[in-house]
Amino acid sequence: MTLRRAPTLNLPNQLTVLRLGMCGLLLISMSFPWPYAATAALLIFALASLTDWLDGEIARSQNLVTDLGKLLDPLADKILITGTLVCLAVWHMAPMWMVVIIIAREYLITGLRTIAALKQKVMAAERVGKHKTISQIVAILVSLAALSLGEFGLQHTLPARFLEAARLPLYWIALVITVLSGGIYFWKNSAILQETMGDASEAKPAAQPEPPAELAPATSGGTVAAGAPAFKEWEAMVEALGQGAQIILLRKGGIAEGRSGFEAKHRKFWLFPTRYHQQWEKTKPELRRYAADAAESKDFVLQYFAEVTDAVYLSSWEQVARLNDAHFWGEEILRERFGYRDRPGMETGLHLLIVRVSRINLPHRLAPSPAYEGCKSWIEVPVDWSRDIAVPVVQAEEFATRRSRILAAISSVPAPAAATVVA
Repeated sequence: MTLRRAPTLNLPNQLTVLRLGMCGLLLISMSFPWPYAATAALLIFALASLTDWLDGEIARSQNLVTDLGKLLDPLADKILITGTLVCLAVWHMAPMWMVVIIIAREYLITGLRTIAALKQKVMAAERVGKHKTISQIVAILVSLAALSLGEFGLQHTLPARFLEAARLPLYWIALVITVLSGGIYFWKNSAILQETMGDASEAKPAAQPEPPAELAPATSGGTVAAGAPAFKEWEAMVEALGQGAQIILLRKGGIAEGRSGFEAKHRKFWLFPTRYHQQWEKTKPELRRYAADAAESKDFVLQYFAEVTDAVYLSSWEQVARLNDAHFWGEEILRERFGYRDRPGMETGLHLLIVRVSRINLPHRLAPSPAYEGCKSWIEVPVDWSRDIAVPVVQAEEFATRRSRILAAISSVPAPAAATVVA
């Protein structure tokens, strides 16, 4: 079955493309002398900054994050801000040396991201990066507003004097946050640089290449070194969990899991993506936006781990039905799993796990191994999360609200067999 990805030029991407067009208009306005160049630039820059906020909100709230958006959004931001700063420096409204440092920081971070991409690793976004962007936008808006008032002959008014007095301190604040955010990026992702330098110093002749350091091959005999527990789940479902679109797991148990089926053995575990038994016809169409390209590597990528907050056995179908808006499984496959009782001791029902998922900044890649195969939920992988920098994909307040709704939905159905086993 050939899967087609959802169209990438969705509304957030259209807003990003629109912002790129605005960048061109803004630079044209600031590059030619005419009476209201600063006023036009102020309006265009303010509107472009608004689209920057709006496309991010829409993409996150409606789960419309795409690879194209990940490429274009930061590119449009950099063109918008650095281009405007250069023009303001030419107009003597921004210190040239500050502008050079800000642009240099962007080049350095872009270079670091390029190295990470070549090593098939991901640099997680930092909150301080957002503060950096906001501080730069505020400094630019103040500069353009001061110039705009001058174009209307209001340069000696109190608002104009206030803006002029605030302009330089705001650039200092933006500079400090910019340098600080760059330092944090390099500190938290120093492993990429160390690995790069190690690759150069330990290089082998071309005739005797070594396997990539980030690839964890299986040991002899088809087993993997003992390590951390991992939970096997469909690849697209793992990505949905990793993007915060879903915070629950529903499981009955595989053939290799004994008489009673699935057990919630671990409080914390990796989410192990697999395409084994991935049945698209039995899932909701919305899940397809989380599908990986078929041509991607067959290696397994560990990017998310989960912590169980609640484990509940759902013995009533009405309980399962009430969770319809909380997941991407279709009713058909859930009914199959709910009623599945091919072994003595297996009961009708489904296990529900409510999980808090975190994303690590440098994903691990695992080579295929027979130890990862088979119809089973739990496996062990030779990597641990203790040294990884991780960020929850759902903020604490939002997670608490969604968790409460899920627990309220299933607790309102009389079910003697349902009991929370993880506090």
